[in-house]
Amino acid sequence: MVNSNHLNADQPSEFSMKKELLVSFLLLFIPASLLISTIFYAFSNQSQRYELQTIQIREESALRSATELTSMLFEQKLSDLMVLAEGETLRKYLHDDSMLNWVHVAREFSLFARRKPKYAQIRYIGIDGKELVRVNNRAGEQEIVPKTLLQNKGDRYYVQEAIKLSQGDIYVSPLDLNMENGAIEQPIVPTIRFATPVHDGYGTLRGILIINYTPEELLDRIADIFKTLIGDTVMLNSDGYWLMGAPDEQLWGFMHDSEETFGKQHPDVWATLLHSESGSVSTQSGLFIYQRAFPLNRAKLGSVENIQMDAAADQPTAKDRYWFYVSHISKALIDDLSSKRALISSITYLLLFLVTAFISSIYAKNAVQKKLAFLRLQQHATTDELTNIANRRELQKTGENEFKRAHRFNRNYAILMIDLDHFKVINDTHGHSIGDEVLKHIANICLDITRTEDLLARYGGEEFVMLLPETDIEGARQLAERICQDVRNRPFESANGPISITVSIGVSEIGPVDTSYSDILLRADKALYQAKSEGRDRVVVMSVKIIEKS
Repeated sequence: MVNSNHLNADQPSEFSMKKELLVSFLLLFIPASLLISTIFYAFSNQSQRYELQTIQIREESALRSATELTSMLFEQKLSDLMVLAEGETLRKYLHDDSMLNWVHVAREFSLFARRKPKYAQIRYIGIDGKELVRVNNRAGEQEIVPKTLLQNKGDRYYVQEAIKLSQGDIYVSPLDLNMENGAIEQPIVPTIRFATPVHDGYGTLRGILIINYTPEELLDRIADIFKTLIGDTVMLNSDGYWLMGAPDEQLWGFMHDSEETFGKQHPDVWATLLHSESGSVSTQSGLFIYQRAFPLNRAKLGSVENIQMDAAADQPTAKDRYWFYVSHISKALIDDLSSKRALISSITYLLLFLVTAFISSIYAKNAVQKKLAFLRLQQHATTDELTNIANRRELQKTGENEFKRAHRFNRNYAILMIDLDHFKVINDTHGHSIGDEVLKHIANICLDITRTEDLLARYGGEEFVMLLPETDIEGARQLAERICQDVRNRPFESANGPISITVSIGVSEIGPVDTSYSDILLRADKALYQAKSEGRDRVVVMSVKIIEKS
């Protein structure tokens, strides 16, 4: 079937153009948006995981730095310990405990303490636990304690542990608070004790040498490292008591017989800490990153003068002292980081979304313009420029197609040839511009009373042809009569008043001997000629055999 609806000669209707633009835009924008959304979602998730992994790696690196710092500082202290323990001055005193030799030892300890202000005490203790030589170092002042004020430390754990060691072995005490005369010294003095057995020239155990080290420099530098971490970081001893990073009331709990420990607060995390030296634990309260620190790094002690270690010395032993450095990144902080990342991601995605929409609109507009240009070109090739109905070329093509269909399926097919009466008079009287408007007026009247499957075309000058598929001769005649009547009853309204118009119409239909639509058109043209010669404003029907007048 043929559709006689037509486009405007200049551009499609506003609704059609908007619809085409919207469809083109969506066809570009939706796939692009889905692709960008998928890629961005995957990238955002990966980026979030990568950021958390980066934070974890940075925290682990900082905790390892704290461990290495501890080992380095301890290496220096242990070297000092062995220099004093195997020094010639102390050896002389072991063989001759005269007052003169005692003074020499005390003065050597005092001089050493002056050069090492972080050593709070240097002591030589006999095998019975009694102090034999002691030098105190407070506020840069060295004090040689008189023999009468020396104390018995046989009940102290570090003395009992150190006296059991073999020659050349080293004892490192836990980090605790210094005690004097059975009470915690005030203000508190965090202390680590380094001890080693002392033997005389015959290899006989004569006592132990102990250095009390005040680890302010160590704790300060560890605190500085902790400040670089994003998590809340604490330092724990091997029993889970807080040594640094916790509120004051929780620190040094083991010195006050407290039972509150990190292990009781976080049992699952603590169980993991005890079974591995480093790693991370994720819980409902957040992420815990930990590192076990062995202050006595046996792998490095072989380079220290007078300290000899066996081949397995670089492996920590069960008796080795250790601490834990634990960084806790709370769930709230992780959520905050995630929300910031989500905000940045959302803004980025919105910008990408807008850019995609902008680019899609440009491409859609370009596509519609190309399509519009094609439609205009196509319309120009098939449409009469003046009346905006089918032109003669389109008429020829459609007429032949409809003829073939009707001929093949033995269907009805009729043609009207319409001619405007006295059109030359209208042009001469009112001008060609009015004549053009009259032609448009006639075309619109015909279009108003035809079906969508019919085709109205301008044949040339003031002549029109109407193809009527599926219409017999009688139906075609009735339509022609109506056209004549409507044209007669609807004069053209010009600026100078109404202009009466009439048309003559020739009607014909397909015949059994017709070979093309031109055969039908020729009969319709003959009928039109007869209508004009008989007085115009009338319809003449010419069938294959007879001619009827109306």
